[in-house]
Amino acid sequence: MATILLVDDNPVERRIVRMTLDMDGHRAAEASTGAEALEIIAKYPVDLVLLAMGLKDTNAYDVISQARTMPGREHTAIVAILESDDEKGPVESFMAGAVDLLIRPFGAHDVREIVVRATTGEEVDRRRLLVGRQLEAFETAQRLQEQARASAQT
Repeated sequence: MATILLVDDNPVERRIVRMTLDMDGHRAAEASTGAEALEIIAKYPVDLVLLAMGLKDTNAYDVISQARTMPGREHTAIVAILESDDEKGPVESFMAGAVDLLIRPFGAHDVREIVVRATTGEEVDRRRLLVGRQLEAFETAQRLQEQARASAQT
């Protein structure tokens, strides 16, 4: 089973997700702040981080970036937990280094599915490749938009 860190400043959300993880036999730890999460990630090997992007104490994208720079933690799978109305969150999460998304509201089935996707080696590699291609397409689209704006101004 996987070692999973759940990072969310909402204790009710943490408890609900934790119950699912515990029932499935995973080792789960909790953090309520970005700073606490980074301390845990630095000290202990974690297979997966479920990170709520709406943390009040810190920018969760910075948490992803900082975790990615820790020696030996570069490949720790990080899943961004987003609100359903967060339009920029998916792209920003992937650009920061998240391997997948969990969109609220979600249930036990969604948590189980995301854990399997984010902790199965072949699946993680496939998702990273897909995300990389999606980010390349997004960056190309942005570049083309900027070129079109520049052409329109001249």
